[in-house]
Amino acid sequence: MFLRLIETCIRSRNLILGQIIHQHLLKRSLMLSSSNVLVNLTRLYASCNEVVLARHVFDEIPHPRTNPIAWDVMIRAYVSNDFPEKALDLYYMMLDSGVTPTKYTYPFALKACAGLRAIEDGKLIHSHVKCSDFTSDMYVCTALVDSYAKCGEIEMAIQVFDEMPKRDIVAWNAMISGFSLHCCLTDVIGLFLDMRRSDGLGPNLSTIVGMFPALGKAGALREGKSVHGYCIRMGFINDVAVNTGILDIYAKSKCIIYARRVFDSDSMKNEVTWSAMIGGYIENETIKEAGEVFLQMLVNENMGMVTPVAIGLILMGCARFGDLSGGRCIHCYAIKAGFILDLTVGNTIISFYAKYGSLCDAFRQFSEIGLKDIISYNSLISGCVENCRAEESFRVFHNMKSSGIRPNITTLLGVLTACSHLAALEHGFSCHGYCVVHGYAVNTSVCNALMDMYTKCGKLDAAKKVFDTMHERDIVSWNTMLFGFGIHGLGKEALTLFESMQDTDVNPDEVTFLALLSACSHSGLVDEGKEVFNSMSRGDFNVIPRIDHYNCMADLLARAGYLDEAYDFVNKMPFEPDIRVLGTLLSACWTYKNVELGDKVSKKMQSVEGTTGSLVLLSNTYSAAERWEDAANIRMTLKKRGIHKTPGYSWVDV
Repeated sequence: MFLRLIETCIRSRNLILGQIIHQHLLKRSLMLSSSNVLVNLTRLYASCNEVVLARHVFDEIPHPRTNPIAWDVMIRAYVSNDFPEKALDLYYMMLDSGVTPTKYTYPFALKACAGLRAIEDGKLIHSHVKCSDFTSDMYVCTALVDSYAKCGEIEMAIQVFDEMPKRDIVAWNAMISGFSLHCCLTDVIGLFLDMRRSDGLGPNLSTIVGMFPALGKAGALREGKSVHGYCIRMGFINDVAVNTGILDIYAKSKCIIYARRVFDSDSMKNEVTWSAMIGGYIENETIKEAGEVFLQMLVNENMGMVTPVAIGLILMGCARFGDLSGGRCIHCYAIKAGFILDLTVGNTIISFYAKYGSLCDAFRQFSEIGLKDIISYNSLISGCVENCRAEESFRVFHNMKSSGIRPNITTLLGVLTACSHLAALEHGFSCHGYCVVHGYAVNTSVCNALMDMYTKCGKLDAAKKVFDTMHERDIVSWNTMLFGFGIHGLGKEALTLFESMQDTDVNPDEVTFLALLSACSHSGLVDEGKEVFNSMSRGDFNVIPRIDHYNCMADLLARAGYLDEAYDFVNKMPFEPDIRVLGTLLSACWTYKNVELGDKVSKKMQSVEGTTGSLVLLSNTYSAAERWEDAANIRMTLKKRGIHKTPGYSWVDV
């Protein structure tokens, strides 16, 4: 009788009645030693999303817990309620208990792997599937495809997908969603067409939603319009997820007017729709309209529509466009509405003040957060580095470690950048050691930061050692090493490294040629620098010279003493010379005591932008040529204008 009553409660998800039955059983000590009753009570609480109660009852099931249903129910409950780590732990406990997984066990364990992006666990579960009777089960194979695709293991996803004896729309949707997250739009469209050609399946709502990330990422306006039209014809347009996805595509395609039309036509907006519209305006650099939508959400809609995500978006928009007063207003609203207790909102406020440059407010907000996480510390460390308070970032870093929070890659990148700014070699050595001990030294971004730190601290040999031992190098790795050779005056080594780079799959970019030209400039390699610049101009590497490259070339000629050629080169540039290139010329005129050319450059420089630097350089040029009266006149001009030269400074790590 009790089993039938519990089963009725499970079907109707009647938690209150189920708890009354459970209480009755406890009072009378009836059947609570029965595995069947406990398994069904576990199912009851799991179906009502009461995970803690479900686990409590599950643990009461007497050993051995050979019934796989209880395990499957509990694993599913953890995954459904966003506890993927606990789901995996229970899966491994199930194996240790000698219970054989079912075809329902594997999909939910794999879903936990997908949520955690735990690719190694996914591969291990795949090996368990191969040893079972479910290698051809469509339900299990679809879960494998979904897990591999979401973790970015596209080749493995394709392999499992191709080996499936039969594929339904769910399997195709899993592939399309994975491709949409990790591949280009062309691949997603190709897969979409293959679905219709190979298996004769028509797309459903989930297919269309799965394609949205790729369409938005590519900013594909034409394809987005086609999908929008298809959704209208098929009647999908009434779905809020579809409307929100189309709105997002238009916003990311820089067609914010269409995005707003979709937003206004949607009568069933949810919190994601409002957040997408706010985010779209911010992405299109229209903070005023983003603020208006936020206010409209507050005034016209249920307050439940306001979420931490919406507050975070509008705050970051205020930071991006320098709207301190607007950000403070949002901060006040977050306090009044109780959102300030949300850790995500608290972290966003720290980031907002840090990005704006108001570190005092950032530290105040940081101190008011009760339970801090890794993002809280990372936001403050990054803010200190960005606002030239690198010393403070070290203090925050040490406090973070003292609190028991383990630094991640983002933390280490921030600290290494601080080491670079301060040329703090000892701190850099310590950070490098930490990276090695905790396995971060294999990460490409961390290695790039280490190389940058070592080159700026004068340890080029250490930077080269990091470069040589890297598992995988990207364009930033090569550029960082090229700049390192350049600032240490090793132009020939930079050119040799560039030749090695051409033997790899990494293509040089604009920064690569800036590094090469800078290296030639610091090493006096005029002919080599000219050849590098000419190769760009010819289009040998599909990189068009920008004004920065022309500036580097002018600096190369000027440093080598070819002042007239440099001046002629600047006048023939396809750009108007800016203050930097003219300053470079003027500095060279001072070095080589070419007062006549210095006069010309200074007049041109002041017509572009009258700066303290140009006048000081001209004064120094006159002094070097022993034209003391002219030098004094320039100094007098500076004094009359109330312009003061910013004194130089240097530091050393002790």
